[in-house]
Parts: sequence; C-alpha cells; structure tokens
Amino acid sequence: MNWLLKPKAPKEFIGQFPEYSPMVLQLLYSRGLKTQKEIDEFFNPDYKEDLHDPFLMLGVKEAVKRILKAVKKQEKITIFGDYDADGVCGALILKSTLEALGACLGEVQIPDRINDGYGLNSTAIKKIAKENTKLIVTVDCGITDVAEVKLANSLKMEVIIVDHHQLGKKLPSAKVIIDPFQKGDKYPFKTLAGAGVAFKLVQALIKEGGQKIKEGFEKWLLDLVALATVADCVPLIGENRTLVRYGLIVLAQTQRIGLQELMKIARLDPVFEAETMTTNLNSYALGFMLAPRLNAAGRIKHANLAFRLLESQEREKARELAQEIDNFNRQRQKITDDIVAQVEERIKSYINDPNYPIIIEGDQNWSAGIVGLVAGKISDKYQRPTIILNHENGLSRGSARSLPAFNIIEALKDSAEFLKDFGGHPVAAGLSLKKENLPLFREKINQFARAKIKPEDLAPVLEIETEIAPKNINWELFDNLVKFEPFGNGNRDPVFMIKDLEIVNSRLVGNGSKHLKLELKGGNPNNKIFKAIGFRLAKNGNENLKAGDKVDLAFELIVDEWNGNRDLQLRIIDIKQSL
Repeated sequence: MNWLLKPKAPKEFIGQFPEYSPMVLQLLYSRGLKTQKEIDEFFNPDYKEDLHDPFLMLGVKEAVKRILKAVKKQEKITIFGDYDADGVCGALILKSTLEALGACLGEVQIPDRINDGYGLNSTAIKKIAKENTKLIVTVDCGITDVAEVKLANSLKMEVIIVDHHQLGKKLPSAKVIIDPFQKGDKYPFKTLAGAGVAFKLVQALIKEGGQKIKEGFEKWLLDLVALATVADCVPLIGENRTLVRYGLIVLAQTQRIGLQELMKIARLDPVFEAETMTTNLNSYALGFMLAPRLNAAGRIKHANLAFRLLESQEREKARELAQEIDNFNRQRQKITDDIVAQVEERIKSYINDPNYPIIIEGDQNWSAGIVGLVAGKISDKYQRPTIILNHENGLSRGSARSLPAFNIIEALKDSAEFLKDFGGHPVAAGLSLKKENLPLFREKINQFARAKIKPEDLAPVLEIETEIAPKNINWELFDNLVKFEPFGNGNRDPVFMIKDLEIVNSRLVGNGSKHLKLELKGGNPNNKIFKAIGFRLAKNGNENLKAGDKVDLAFELIVDEWNGNRDLQLRIIDIKQSL
C-alpha cells in the first residue's frame, strides 16, 4: 500500500490562528477548512445559525404551497420512499410531519428491492391511483423516473420529487422537483442525504404551515436525519456535520421505541450528558451497527420491516421486529461472504489484464439485495471499479462501486445504449440491462475505463495526515482529535505516520490468531512503551516480526479501556519495515 502524505499546512495559515496547535491546524487545513467562519462552524456547530434557509432550495416554495393545499382540501397524499436506510428514514420524517399537519395520508410505499427494483414503478403507481391518491411525494428517489411520473400524470396524480441523486439527461414531468443538483439551484450545501433533503422540506412546511405543531417537534426528527446521513455515506462536513452532531444527542434520548430496541440488540448503551451536551454515541454506531441492520431488512426480505420498526409504538412488537431484523443481518453477512468468495475465484483469470480494468461479474443465484455489498468489498480489496449483477428472467440488475478517481456515473452514461436504466453517485450506482447485452456492455465500459484510468489510480493509497514524533502522542493530542468528531466521509479518522519504532514484543492474538499486537518504543524522552493493535494484520510477513525489528506505522490513536483503566493505543492501519 502506498502512503500519501497530505499537503503540509503553509506557515501563513498556521500563523493566522495562534489559538490552535499546529497539529489541529494541519487537520483543519487538510479538510479544506481555512477561514475563521469555516473553523468556527466546524468546531461549534450551531443549529440555529449553521442550517441554511430551506426556501433557498429550488422547488421548496412550490412544494410547500402544493402540499399545504392538499392538507387543506384533504386530498390524499402518498409518500414513496427508497428501500435503504436513507429512504426509510426520510419517508418517516415526512410522514410524521404530514400527520402533525393534519394531512390525509395513504399507506407509505416502499418498493421491494428484488421484485420492484429502485425508484417508482408502474405497478405501485397504478395501485396508488386506485386508492384515490391525488399527490405522490417521493423521498430519496424519482429523479430519473421519467416514464413512471408520466404514467402518474396520466392517472390524474401529481408528483413532487424529493431526491439528492445526480440528474439524468431528461427530467421527469413532475409538479415540483426538489434536488440540490438541479440546474439553477442556489442552495449553499449540495451533498445532503435524501432524508436530509426531506428534512429541509419539512423545515419549510413547519415554518409556513406548522402553527399547531408542538415546539421542539422538528428537533426530535434529527435522530432519523443523523442515521440516514451517516448510512448514505455523504460527507460529514458543513450542514451534514451540524445535523449529525445534534442528531446523535437526540438519538441518545430518542422517543422512538423501535430505535431503542434496535440499539439494545446492537448492544449500544446510549448516554447523554445534559451538562456538556455530549453523548457516547458516534458515527460508527450509526454507520456500522444500526444502518446495516435496517438495510438488511430490505436486502433479505422487505424494507417495510425497517419502516414498521422505526414507527412502532408497541414495545413488544418493536422488540420482535428488532430481533427479526438482527437475524436478517446475520444472514446477510454470511451470504455476502459466500458471494465474495465466488467472485474472487472468477476474477483470477483477468484481474491483472489491463484490457479489463473494471470487474464485472453476475450470477442468477446472487441475491439482488446483496450485490451492492459484494461490489463494495471487491472494489475495496482489489482497487478496481466493480459491477456485480443478479441475472433473472433475461434481465441483469445490480450495483456498481468505484474509486475516487473514476466517475462510474459518467462511465454508465457513455454505455447507456446497452442499459435499461441506471442512476446514483460518482462512486456508487445501480443499473439494469438485458442479459444479452452484457458482453457488449462489458466491452464498451472497459473501453471507456481504459481511456480514463491511469495505473496509479488502481494502486491502493493510504492518506496520511502528517508524520508525528513519539513525544507528541499523548492525551492532549487525543483530546484535540475528539473535537473533530463525528468522523465519517469527508472527515475521516485521522491517520498518522511514525517512523523507526523498535519492537519490544510481538505476538498474534484473537480467534485464529488474526490480529497483530505489538509493544514498541521510540525516541521519546522517557523511552515510553507504546501498545499497538493491528486487526487482521497477522499476515504478509507481519507474523514474523520480532523484538529488535524497526518499523514504520500508519495508525489511528484510540483508547484501550480494560478493567476500569484507560490507556492510549495505536490502531495499526498499515506497517512497514523501516528503511
């Protein structure tokens, strides 16, 4: 793995902010935070000051007018959400608000990931029309559903699209479109999650027509906003950082019985400190413990289970649903591992062939609900754009995952002649095509990739914040790092580099001896011993490390708590023999 040091903060920048340590300023600079206003907003997110006016977003004013008209006339409104955690949370955020406003609501519609696929579908639209719906509001989907919106219009229904995905070549003929990526949209922050965009619409609805809504209602929605924002891997900077920071505080006190039970089953014990307005919950809890369980419902069975859990008002029912969803998550993990192993066996024949920089594999036995996870794991491991497909009834549907240097949406656009539909983000997308077109699609998209991808784009790169001296690894540094939480996409846990540490002790630990545990010493004044742990690093020669060897580490600084003791520990990300 290549280690890449981020650009060093210039002396002029360091000199502007003497109240911060050089290390803190280096971290700020590498995150693009270079003005007093940006730094203040980052360290001290303020709910009232740092959230932008929702009416700045194109379409919000018109959507509020149309929705409030429907509320007043008691026209039936049906919410159509996506099947992932973002769409499910966003649908519930909107439903809760419309109920508080007194709207006449139809049953929330969430498509079946396997049978219906992503976005609006004709079967659901016809069903909604028969139930006398006058207005459909999508959440986290709809921006590419041209034919489906046209069908809804023909059935005397109007559609408001609330989405955050990249736009296609043609926009649907919806009554109103809310999507920050629209041409002419002047909203200052573009990378909200789908539920984040829905929350901006909710803010506007409350501001314009929520006179009867209880004070504080809006903030109690932030647990769902934070969960969706982290789950959808949007950058945790700017407005998203503020939403997640406050959302974690709300989640620690959540009134949602379903979330309470889900946290119990995930072995999370939320604590809220009112005096300091802090909580022990973090973005890891959202992204790796709660969101995967919610998503497992839609991957294995149906996302309605996740929606029912989140809106549940009965403790026993919520407990049952949480357990069922947890079981699905365990099942999802096993299926994912099995498919990953199959893909790895197949790609051996071409993984080093420069003519095929994109990994494309599919199978009729691979669940459509799992292929996105498999694509992500394969892409991460092999540093290749990856497309994994499910073949069924002559149709191939699946997911694409890519690298920062390769925009998968642009690649799919270039191959659109062979696709039935596609959509998503530059590094993650969904697609479908006729199976008979797969060979032609494979050649076309790889031709595009060969022209765009440089060899260095495929080399695994580990970004290092800065090199650090042993004497500077202390509690003061850790306390400064805590100020950068919550970590996530766009604000990753800082990775540091330290050179020429001498191994005092080396051993393999854990089930199957998969983990590497080291004790090291360096040039610090007291010759202090550093404890270090490398999860799943007991391979590739690391198992042969011994006392006296000199090594360079790329690491994160963590706290090791055991029997009431707290000590700093280096979490090894990568390790190399010192030169």
